[in-house]
Amino acid sequence: MQIKPLTRTFLPPIAVLAAIAFSLISNAEEYPLEDDVSSIDGIINAYYSVVSGPAGYEYQADRDRSLHAPHAMITRVTDDGELRRHTVAIEQESLTEPYPDGFYEEEINRVVHEYRDLAHVWSTFELRRTPDGPAFTRGISNIALYFYNDRWWISSWSTQYENDIALPDKYLPDSE
Repeated sequence: MQIKPLTRTFLPPIAVLAAIAFSLISNAEEYPLEDDVSSIDGIINAYYSVVSGPAGYEYQADRDRSLHAPHAMITRVTDDGELRRHTVAIEQESLTEPYPDGFYEEEINRVVHEYRDLAHVWSTFELRRTPDGPAFTRGISNIALYFYNDRWWISSWSTQYENDIALPDKYLPDSE
Protein backbone atom coordinates (compact mmCIF):
# COMPACT_ATOMS: atom_id res chain seq x y z
CA MET A 1 0.00 0.00 0.00
CA GLN A 2 1.39 3.33 -1.04
CA ILE A 3 0.87 6.38 1.22
CA LYS A 4 0.12 9.63 -0.57
CA PRO A 5 1.78 12.76 0.73
CA LEU A 6 -0.67 14.95 2.67
CA THR A 7 -0.03 17.93 0.43
CA ARG A 8 -1.43 16.10 -2.58
CA THR A 9 -4.57 14.97 -0.76
CA PHE A 10 -5.42 18.23 1.04
CA LEU A 11 -4.01 20.87 -1.27
CA PRO A 12 -6.88 21.00 -3.77
CA PRO A 13 -9.62 21.48 -1.11
CA ILE A 14 -7.48 24.03 0.74
CA ALA A 15 -6.79 25.89 -2.51
CA VAL A 16 -10.52 25.96 -3.31
CA LEU A 17 -11.40 27.25 0.17
CA ALA A 18 -8.67 29.90 -0.04
CA ALA A 19 -9.93 31.04 -3.43
CA ILE A 20 -13.50 31.31 -2.08
CA ALA A 21 -12.34 33.24 0.98
CA PHE A 22 -10.24 35.61 -1.14
CA SER A 23 -13.18 36.15 -3.48
CA LEU A 24 -15.48 37.04 -0.57
CA ILE A 25 -12.95 39.39 0.97
CA SER A 26 -12.08 41.13 -2.27
CA ASN A 27 -15.78 41.69 -3.07
CA ALA A 28 -16.57 43.12 0.36
CA GLU A 29 -16.94 46.90 0.65
CA GLU A 30 -13.92 48.52 2.19
CA TYR A 31 -14.75 51.48 4.38
CA PRO A 32 -14.63 54.35 4.33
CA LEU A 33 -16.06 54.78 0.87
CA GLU A 34 -14.30 57.65 -0.89
CA ASP A 35 -17.60 59.33 -1.79
CA ASP A 36 -18.64 59.20 1.88
CA VAL A 37 -15.68 61.14 3.27
CA SER A 38 -14.27 63.30 0.47
CA SER A 39 -16.73 66.17 0.97
CA ILE A 40 -19.08 67.63 3.54
CA ASP A 41 -22.03 66.68 1.33
CA GLY A 42 -20.73 63.13 1.08
CA ILE A 43 -20.29 62.58 4.80
CA ILE A 44 -23.64 64.12 5.73
CA ASN A 45 -25.46 62.11 3.04
CA ALA A 46 -23.76 58.93 4.31
CA TYR A 47 -24.64 59.88 7.92
CA TYR A 48 -28.32 59.59 6.96
CA SER A 49 -27.94 56.72 4.50
CA VAL A 50 -26.42 54.23 6.97
CA VAL A 51 -29.44 54.36 9.28
CA SER A 52 -32.29 54.57 6.73
CA GLY A 53 -34.04 51.59 5.18
CA PRO A 54 -37.18 49.47 4.79
CA ALA A 55 -38.49 46.79 7.14
CA GLY A 56 -35.80 44.10 7.35
CA TYR A 57 -33.00 46.61 6.73
CA GLU A 58 -29.73 45.94 8.52
CA TYR A 59 -28.06 49.09 9.79
CA GLN A 60 -24.64 49.62 8.16
CA ALA A 61 -22.53 49.62 11.33
CA ASP A 62 -19.12 49.30 9.65
CA ARG A 63 -19.87 52.09 7.20
CA ASP A 64 -21.19 54.30 10.02
CA ARG A 65 -18.10 53.63 12.16
CA SER A 66 -15.91 54.66 9.22
CA LEU A 67 -17.54 58.12 9.20
CA HIS A 68 -16.75 58.84 12.85
CA ALA A 69 -13.44 59.80 14.40
CA PRO A 70 -12.14 57.53 17.15
CA HIS A 71 -13.86 58.46 20.43
CA ALA A 72 -16.54 60.54 18.67
CA MET A 73 -19.33 61.53 21.03
CA ILE A 74 -23.08 61.50 20.52
CA THR A 75 -25.42 63.66 22.60
CA ARG A 76 -29.18 63.37 22.61
CA VAL A 77 -31.27 66.04 24.30
CA THR A 78 -34.51 64.64 25.73
CA ASP A 79 -37.82 66.53 25.79
CA ASP A 80 -37.18 67.47 29.43
CA GLY A 81 -33.72 68.85 28.59
CA GLU A 82 -31.66 65.93 29.90
CA LEU A 83 -28.40 65.24 28.05
CA ARG A 84 -27.56 61.66 27.19
CA ARG A 85 -23.96 61.30 25.98
CA HIS A 86 -22.33 58.16 24.66
CA THR A 87 -19.96 56.78 22.04
CA VAL A 88 -20.75 55.41 18.58
CA ALA A 89 -20.25 51.86 19.93
CA ILE A 90 -22.99 52.42 22.54
CA GLU A 91 -25.27 53.94 19.87
CA GLN A 92 -24.79 50.85 17.71
CA GLU A 93 -25.78 48.41 20.46
CA SER A 94 -29.48 49.14 19.88
CA LEU A 95 -29.18 48.69 16.10
CA THR A 96 -28.02 45.08 15.82
CA GLU A 97 -31.30 43.52 14.62
CA PRO A 98 -32.96 44.04 11.23
CA TYR A 99 -35.60 46.77 11.37
CA PRO A 100 -39.12 45.48 12.14
CA ASP A 101 -40.55 48.53 10.32
CA GLY A 102 -39.22 50.95 7.76
CA PHE A 103 -37.18 53.81 9.22
CA TYR A 104 -36.02 56.76 7.15
CA GLU A 105 -34.18 59.73 8.58
CA GLU A 106 -34.41 62.24 5.74
CA GLU A 107 -32.55 65.54 5.76
CA ILE A 108 -34.82 68.46 4.81
CA ASN A 109 -32.39 71.36 5.28
CA ARG A 110 -28.72 72.01 5.94
CA VAL A 111 -26.79 75.04 7.15
CA VAL A 112 -22.98 74.73 6.99
CA HIS A 113 -20.36 76.96 8.59
CA GLU A 114 -16.84 76.10 7.49
CA TYR A 115 -13.39 77.44 8.24
CA ARG A 116 -10.31 75.66 6.90
CA ASP A 117 -10.34 72.12 8.35
CA LEU A 118 -13.39 72.57 10.59
CA ALA A 119 -17.07 72.53 9.72
CA HIS A 120 -20.24 72.77 11.73
CA VAL A 121 -23.45 71.48 10.16
CA TRP A 122 -26.98 72.23 11.35
CA SER A 123 -29.00 69.45 9.73
CA THR A 124 -32.79 69.45 10.01
CA PHE A 125 -34.45 66.08 9.46
CA GLU A 126 -37.75 64.24 9.38
CA LEU A 127 -38.36 60.67 10.50
CA ARG A 128 -40.62 58.56 8.26
CA ARG A 129 -41.65 54.93 7.80
CA THR A 130 -41.26 55.12 4.01
CA PRO A 131 -39.02 57.40 1.92
CA ASP A 132 -41.94 59.51 0.70
CA GLY A 133 -44.37 58.92 3.57
CA PRO A 134 -45.54 61.48 6.11
CA ALA A 135 -43.11 62.51 8.83
CA PHE A 136 -43.94 61.24 12.31
CA THR A 137 -41.46 63.63 13.90
CA ARG A 138 -38.65 65.96 12.99
CA GLY A 139 -35.63 67.43 14.68
CA ILE A 140 -32.24 68.99 14.25
CA SER A 141 -28.72 67.67 14.58
CA ASN A 142 -25.60 69.70 14.98
CA ILE A 143 -22.69 67.82 13.53
CA ALA A 144 -19.05 68.78 14.13
CA LEU A 145 -16.66 67.77 11.36
CA TYR A 146 -12.94 68.04 10.80
CA PHE A 147 -10.75 67.40 7.78
CA TYR A 148 -7.66 65.27 8.45
CA ASN A 149 -5.64 62.79 6.36
CA ASP A 150 -7.41 63.79 3.14
CA ARG A 151 -10.91 63.07 4.44
CA TRP A 152 -13.74 64.42 6.58
CA TRP A 153 -14.50 62.94 10.02
CA ILE A 154 -17.50 63.33 12.32
CA SER A 155 -16.05 64.29 15.70
CA SER A 156 -19.44 64.63 17.43
CA TRP A 157 -23.13 65.12 16.87
CA SER A 158 -26.06 66.16 19.00
CA THR A 159 -29.74 65.71 18.27
CA GLN A 160 -32.89 67.30 19.63
CA TYR A 161 -36.37 66.43 18.44
CA GLU A 162 -39.01 69.07 17.86
CA ASN A 163 -41.63 69.26 20.59
CA ASP A 164 -43.95 72.07 21.68
CA ILE A 165 -41.20 74.53 20.68
CA ALA A 166 -41.08 74.65 16.87
CA LEU A 167 -37.82 74.46 14.96
CA PRO A 168 -36.53 77.95 14.08
CA ASP A 169 -37.30 79.13 10.53
CA LYS A 170 -33.59 79.61 9.80
CA TYR A 171 -33.18 75.79 9.96
CA LEU A 172 -36.18 74.96 7.78
CA PRO A 173 -36.40 74.79 3.99
CA ASP A 174 -37.31 78.11 2.35
CA SER A 175 -40.67 76.69 1.23
CA GLU A 176 -42.00 76.31 4.80
